[in-house]
Amino acid sequence: MANTVVINGDNRKFTLSPDIKLYALIDAGFVKTPKGNYNYEHPLYNDSPYNAPTKLKMTVNKDLSHLTMVITDRNGLQKVNIFKNKQLAPTVELLDYILKDLEERNILVPVKD
Repeated sequence: MANTVVINGDNRKFTLSPDIKLYALIDAGFVKTPKGNYNYEHPLYNDSPYNAPTKLKMTVNKDLSHLTMVITDRNGLQKVNIFKNKQLAPTVELLDYILKDLEERNILVPVKD
């Protein structure tokens, strides 16, 4: 886990908002794990979420101070770079929408270089 994360293939950096609230995580769909961390998984799909080739996976630690964020294949085992394939442009748009929603909920903030 890190303070600043970059999605594989993306040039944007994100970190947890200093104003993050636990209820905002739960409202956004994060689920508490037995270890106390908060996991978020969202399929990145064009037609059906059940056939989604990729998914966004995030974990926030129980202290709400560290974050991991990665795009994986359907099984969640391998990292996938959705930015290098032009056919995945709708998937990138969906990712942008999800990240914007998490920013509006004061969960994520973009990091300026």
